Amino acid sequence: MTSEKLTLEDIQNKTPIPEILQAEWARDQVNQLFDDLRDGADVQHVQLRSTTTDTVATLAEAKLAFDSGEAQAIQVRYLFEQEVWCDTILPGDPTTKIVRSRLPVEGNLGS
Repeated sequence: MTSEKLTLEDIQNKTPIPEILQAEWARDQVNQLFDDLRDGADVQHVQLRSTTTDTVATLAEAKLAFDSGEAQAIQVRYLFEQEVWCDTILPGDPTTKIVRSRLPVEGNLGS
């Protein structure tokens, strides 16, 4: 995966822009998301940011940080049904913001 900025030429050529979805979820829904990712997705990267760190983590570590209230932001990149997704989890009270985007796939992922 590469990080490329959208250019004027991309817009003129009608290059598809990744879809971005946002939602506000209750704590139990976010915990279900962690379980669903663990059980049904190929998690490729987890980034955890707290007041003391910004580091690569496991999905289990990220869930613990969310449950304990330590996490400020969690980003999970995963492969699901041959598509790459990125979920950003922004804990809040009483709801947590989820920002989900489907990422462009380069090459043959998951093989």
